[in-house]
Amino acid sequence: MRNRRLWVLGIVLMAALLFWGRHDLGKIGSLHLLPLVVCFLCTAGIALSSALKWRVCLHSMGEARATHFGSLLHYFMIGRVLGLVVPMDFGDFAARTMSLKFDHAMPIGKASYSVYLDRTFDVVVAAFLFVPSLLFILGVIQPGLGLVLYGLAFAAGYLCFVLWGRQSMDFVVLIFHFLFKAVCRIPGIRSRVDADAESKFLVASSFPSVTPKLYLLSGMKFLCTSFRFASIALAMGMIGRTADMLLFTPGAQAVAVFAVTPGGIGIVDWLWSLILMKIRVDQADVVPYLVSLRLATWFSILVLAGISRLLYRRPHAPVHAGSGGPQAAETGTEPMPESGIAPER
Repeated sequence: MRNRRLWVLGIVLMAALLFWGRHDLGKIGSLHLLPLVVCFLCTAGIALSSALKWRVCLHSMGEARATHFGSLLHYFMIGRVLGLVVPMDFGDFAARTMSLKFDHAMPIGKASYSVYLDRTFDVVVAAFLFVPSLLFILGVIQPGLGLVLYGLAFAAGYLCFVLWGRQSMDFVVLIFHFLFKAVCRIPGIRSRVDADAESKFLVASSFPSVTPKLYLLSGMKFLCTSFRFASIALAMGMIGRTADMLLFTPGAQAVAVFAVTPGGIGIVDWLWSLILMKIRVDQADVVPYLVSLRLATWFSILVLAGISRLLYRRPHAPVHAGSGGPQAAETGTEPMPESGIAPER
């Protein structure tokens, strides 16, 4: 019932946005092709950098058995597809966590921990870049200065992890706790996850040595996201707005936390429209831009999900604990049947 209400809310808000910009929707039919190709490549870059970052996290956790890159890419894309019909962050979390649980018999606490450790570094990068973005949106600084501050802020974050790896982990743990406590409110997860225990593992493990790599991969993902915003502006012929769209990205990601509707439909679009008008994007371009962005992103996600399925490798079923197999004894998990599907509880 709640999901149905969220669908209704999202559809109503999106319909209102389309009605507001109904006279300008014809611009969608005259989009330039090359920037749309760039949009697709940027979406692919987001997926590749995310899967690689997740792979580094799992490997550092001692889960090398679950680090086949093609499979992780497929799990990530499943989450993106699911995020089109449920709240985006929940779709990403649920798909990746349950894929690790069912395919690799990984405990749900550890699986969810790996996903939110991965997502934590995205938040860290966005936190370093948010201030220049906010100053630009409020009109305090010009785009040129904003990009310079972008570079300085990102470099400062990287140096923190290189020079003060152990100390800078306190910042990561703080954000990790915030994200993980939000997850622990979900029924069915709360009783299976101990955020305090997981964060102790985070500090005590080898993560300080790989945090610069994780930070850079999150930076690569952020850069691809920024250029995806910019590519749609170019596709619409909005010349000279590339820097604006790059600086728009952290603010857009910040308001996306309110995306409680399936796929963020309606709510995110209205919030982004307010920011776009604040940075002086022509009102006649706002709705066509947002609709074009959604359509291009949806298309890219569906195509990449199909491609990732070809790269997926089904793992071997764990040896049954009763047969004396070492894998089942080491993981402490229930055996999976030969079909690869976990038994129902």
